[in-house]
Amino acid sequence: MPTEAEKKAAYEAYKVEAARAQAVYDNFRYTDAQREQTIEFIAAAMKVIRGEAEFDSLTRLLPVVRTDDSKHGDWQLPYPNTSHAFDARSLNVWTGISVSTIPKRDGSPGFEPALFQIDFAPSMNIPRERLEQLLQLKVVHGWTAEGGNLRSEMAPLHNLPYFNGGSFVYSPLKQPQGDFDVEVHFTYLNGPDRDPWTATRLSDIQIRRYYLTPEQIKKRNDQKLGHLPQTGERVPKDGRYAAVFADDALTASIPLDERTCTYGEGQWLGMMNVRNSITGQWQSVHAWWQWMGPDPMAAKLEKLFPSGGRRRPS
Repeated sequence: MPTEAEKKAAYEAYKVEAARAQAVYDNFRYTDAQREQTIEFIAAAMKVIRGEAEFDSLTRLLPVVRTDDSKHGDWQLPYPNTSHAFDARSLNVWTGISVSTIPKRDGSPGFEPALFQIDFAPSMNIPRERLEQLLQLKVVHGWTAEGGNLRSEMAPLHNLPYFNGGSFVYSPLKQPQGDFDVEVHFTYLNGPDRDPWTATRLSDIQIRRYYLTPEQIKKRNDQKLGHLPQTGERVPKDGRYAAVFADDALTASIPLDERTCTYGEGQWLGMMNVRNSITGQWQSVHAWWQWMGPDPMAAKLEKLFPSGGRRRPS
């Protein structure tokens, strides 16, 4: 059993080592190259969370060094999930970079990314405006209760100082048109003026999915495309119809002639077969159908083979 003198010596040695480690941390500065590498990774993570790139696109930039399973979820992600910790030693030994994934909800093998997070230690100097432009975020000056980006600060606990920083929450200018929305959170530490709007020291960032209920998805799509007939409804009148999708990028990716069909009044409007740009697999997609005009070929056939007043399908 150590003597009192040995305990005291060990404690003094611990204090010296702790002071040395604290000095290393306090004197640490990120290089410009490290900052640019981090910004590149944040941009890549945004694509993954939006569903526009595969998870492996991140592992090509930084390897995963550890995975941890959470069987019951938590307040951040109320699903059983796995945290993938990336190797952040190219920055330092204190910063944490991770992506949390959940099992694919359609029951197929694999997982889908739901939450990206960096906890900077120490904070990194990245102007907020640069990230807002990089990630194409909706910027509104003001508090979130008023529709702005800045979150209200928590009231301090007894004898604890006010949080010297600002938490910002954003929606993208354009949400992905899947069954989730994306939300972005920044936490900045203030400078000498204690104004969160002028802070440049990024403490943490989160990019996360918020999964929508079927009712929320229907409401969103109806607000955007509700004036058009859709898959599962009757054709209102004869003519050529072009398929349009809730995802504008999907609509733009398919030439007009490849998503245009001829329908007769009273027929059922169907799904549209499209090729998934990531997997290369064909899949049937719910579509809204925009009337493009009469079918010239149908008019010619009517002249050659008059319908004679035949009834429409019922």
